[in-house]
Amino acid sequence: MADENNKCGHEACVCAVGENEEYCSPECEAAGAQDLTGIACDCGHAGCS
Repeated sequence: MADENNKCGHEACVCAVGENEEYCSPECEAAGAQDLTGIACDCGHAGCS
């Protein structure tokens, strides 16, 4: 799980992101843009549901 400084911008996602990145995947970026915070993460990375 990522700490708050490098966590994906999608609230339901626990993935880490690189420096200067906001989302770990296009799926999380789309969910964040649509404000889908209450829906489970669909990024496909291990550890996310």
